[in-house]
Amino acid sequence: MQAFTKRFSRYLSLAIGTLAIGLVACTTTHAPLSETEKLHLRVSASDFAELGIGTAIEKREDGRRTPQSPEFFEWWYFDGLLDDGTVVVVWFGDNWLYGKHKRSVSIEVTPAGGATRKVLSDFDDAGTFAKDHAAIRIGPHSFEGDLDTYTIHVDAAKTGGVGCDLVLHRRVPSYRPATGHLAASDKFFAWLVAVPEGKVSGTLTLDNATKTVTGSGYHDHNWGNVSPADIFDNWWWGRGLVGSHTVIASTIRAKQNIGGNLIPLLFVADEKGAEVNAHSDDVVVSEGEAARHPDPNHERPIASSVTLSMKDGTQVRFNTSQQMITSSDLLKEENKRFAIRLAAKAFGVQPWYTRFISPLSLAQPGKDTMTGIGTLEYFEMK
Repeated sequence: MQAFTKRFSRYLSLAIGTLAIGLVACTTTHAPLSETEKLHLRVSASDFAELGIGTAIEKREDGRRTPQSPEFFEWWYFDGLLDDGTVVVVWFGDNWLYGKHKRSVSIEVTPAGGATRKVLSDFDDAGTFAKDHAAIRIGPHSFEGDLDTYTIHVDAAKTGGVGCDLVLHRRVPSYRPATGHLAASDKFFAWLVAVPEGKVSGTLTLDNATKTVTGSGYHDHNWGNVSPADIFDNWWWGRGLVGSHTVIASTIRAKQNIGGNLIPLLFVADEKGAEVNAHSDDVVVSEGEAARHPDPNHERPIASSVTLSMKDGTQVRFNTSQQMITSSDLLKEENKRFAIRLAAKAFGVQPWYTRFISPLSLAQPGKDTMTGIGTLEYFEMK
């Protein structure tokens, strides 16, 4: 769930044109929503059967899951926290982000204490996508693996000197919350974490200088048939390491017209297996006191932390920090037309994406609280 681009801004500029209609509609009395009309995580036995999956994750699930059509999007994502403090993010996508049928490859490199360098390349050619495992080729770039081992190649010669040849070896079992499908009526957004944590090795190229790197990595896979801006109001998503434990947490707030409810997801594991795979009512979410955003251009306060807790005493807390990897006013980046920005201001729309280096903590029953480090993103779609 990550690495949002200018294409999302283009979608938002169109959405603002119809926002007034939507606001008027919100004042109209409607019949109560059914459970399937509300945003929900599909968890029933019939949901698993309909989707053709079981509780055990198969490598085919990381293959192509949607028709190659402008009605669907799909992407494969990797991020690495390298031993020298560098953060690297790579994603391969089709129809990213819903609404413009192109293939895309993006790489972002943030050296420790340095500015983020990002290159996004769009492609009109169809690319190739295997269905039985992850095997994506877009232009000269490739992303391939079988849940256990992945190779990621971004050709620096074609991206202005930013690229990688990385190998990711899974150390923690794959994860999905129930079916992984968040749905509201016939709209859905799906999530599979093929590699919650793994060993990274290989080379990274920045400004045409190539170096050998090692570190910890993560890979997930998303697909769906709707822009996230149509069904999500905001989300927090974080992942990191606490001692020998891998932690992944997310809280997703639905749009008011599909319930306005909060769906939390929590995963804790080590190399032996999953310790926590919880969601929905089994997880309680709380946010820390409001704080000034570290980017002075972001006018709204944000929570200083997000905490996910369970009845057995398990608790995970991700904190925001002054160390930002990315802070993006998504509307401003793409739309400089005065009328668009004036309309956005009038309707209180200021979509923003922030990603932090995040101190985090993990409390488990009968054990001392441990601390670690990770990344935390906050995506505001309003």
